[in-house]
Amino acid sequence: MPATNCKISSILVCAKLVLACLSASLSFGQSTLELDEFNTAYLQYGETKDTQPDIAREAARRAYELGRELFGVESERSAMLAINYATLIEDETQSQEYLDEAVEVYQRVFGFGSEAIIDPLMRLGRTLNDRERLTLASQYYERALQLSRDHLGEDSSKAGNVELELASLSLRVGDLDQANARLERARSILSGYSDPGSQSGMTRIDLLTGEYFIARELYLEAIGPLLASLEKFVRFPGAAITVRNRISLIRAYENLNEQELATEHCLAIGLTQRIREGENLRPVYTVTSEVLRNIEQSQAIRVEFLVDREGFVREPQIQTDIEDAELHQAVIKAIAQFRFAPRFIDGSFVESPNQYFVF
Repeated sequence: MPATNCKISSILVCAKLVLACLSASLSFGQSTLELDEFNTAYLQYGETKDTQPDIAREAARRAYELGRELFGVESERSAMLAINYATLIEDETQSQEYLDEAVEVYQRVFGFGSEAIIDPLMRLGRTLNDRERLTLASQYYERALQLSRDHLGEDSSKAGNVELELASLSLRVGDLDQANARLERARSILSGYSDPGSQSGMTRIDLLTGEYFIARELYLEAIGPLLASLEKFVRFPGAAITVRNRISLIRAYENLNEQELATEHCLAIGLTQRIREGENLRPVYTVTSEVLRNIEQSQAIRVEFLVDREGFVREPQIQTDIEDAELHQAVIKAIAQFRFAPRFIDGSFVESPNQYFVF
């Protein structure tokens, strides 16, 4: 079975298990029709939230409204459904109303300012982070951090893990000074703990530290922490975080003109990929020159090429009419520096002709 189908099947199984638990808690007299409608809406939301946001948004709205009727407005489950819907609403003011509603429910369920509300706030921050609502995610993480300090102490492992989440957010928005300060704080706290959660956090700190050095263009400094995190992640070769780690190493090595070392990680990513015949490869490393950033071009520029067995671009051909000779040269120079994870078929890496990229 293709990996994508396995993933979808796993999502559906998990969703059905959740629904089974929800169903079991309903009172005997509640409408079977309402429950069936809720199940349908919730499953549709789970299947489409990452691929069809408009459909997912409507499904999340229906699941939220039906869930309030089935579980009650004071239920933690209703709060979860409100969050699911809120993260798909494009209007931030309207989205915030549903998020506030969810937090108010959590506060009534767990107690205002209680230790028990820390984890729900962190889950909310994580959900918002996944949905690119970074400012809102930061606000909820900050609340979780303050409660962690109040209840557990400034050097608690919980506080360290929240600092780590905030460091990741700071790095994503480009606040490098803040990201570095939070990473150092998280490292200082979590290094004092030996539990699996804290040790996992230390591995993430190494990854984020490497990405921080790359953002600072300190590529040599990035290698050590990135290799340290990969040593732990490599046990899960196909995991998204392992691929992310290897892509960061490719970027560092390419900028250090260590193409052979970058190739090792291009091949490792290729080993884990299952790409359909005819599917266009996505680059794991790209370059954009000053010329490409600054020149005005009225239409997209399509380049076709072959990706060889080591993930290098060969025989690039521009398919778009370009009158500017400098721009033409800049496009060819840039695409020649791209790297790809080559296809691995029947036990060996193969060339991939007829590839394209659009600037």
